Amino acid sequence: MNYEELLEYLDLDEAAQFEYFEAMADLIESEEYVEQEAMYQLFDGADKTMITELLEDYFEDTLEGLPDASGEIYSLLHQIKVMLIGMSSNIEDDSDLRLFTDEFHRFRNWYSHESEVELTPEDGGRPIYHNVRDAVTASRMEKLGGEKYRYDFENALEYELDSYSMSFADLAKAEDENEGTIVFSPDEEMNEE
Repeated sequence: MNYEELLEYLDLDEAAQFEYFEAMADLIESEEYVEQEAMYQLFDGADKTMITELLEDYFEDTLEGLPDASGEIYSLLHQIKVMLIGMSSNIEDDSDLRLFTDEFHRFRNWYSHESEVELTPEDGGRPIYHNVRDAVTASRMEKLGGEKYRYDFENALEYELDSYSMSFADLAKAEDENEGTIVFSPDEEMNEE
């Protein structure tokens, strides 16, 4: 999808209208390929504070939807959340916006297309394979009385977190907003500015 097609898909007349949870969910979960430049144009025209709020809401909803005992994938998604929210809340120029768009694009492709989760029906049967997005959907359906599965997220854990520099002031702010539950990858840098 190019930019004009993306606006139409999200039911927006302009990027400034990108302000609803459903639009963020549709952007992340779309089956269709979305050009990275189209995402950049969307984020460029959208309110940056709103992008941060929508990401926060989307990740909280996703983390709540995970199956019980999904510690490693929960931790990974939480780290991605912290990274993307940190980046989106610190966009000051075009290069910051480009870096954020690159990371968002990479996350979206992994989450909705490239990742692989093994779901084995609890009542027997062959395993089925889904991306993380669809595994979270299956978990939500299960909680509503749908088919029960055993979830193996091991193959989906291969997501390399790029280092991201945050000032200590930004780190303290993020920590306050997340009630002290900041998790960083071992190679992540924190540089005082």
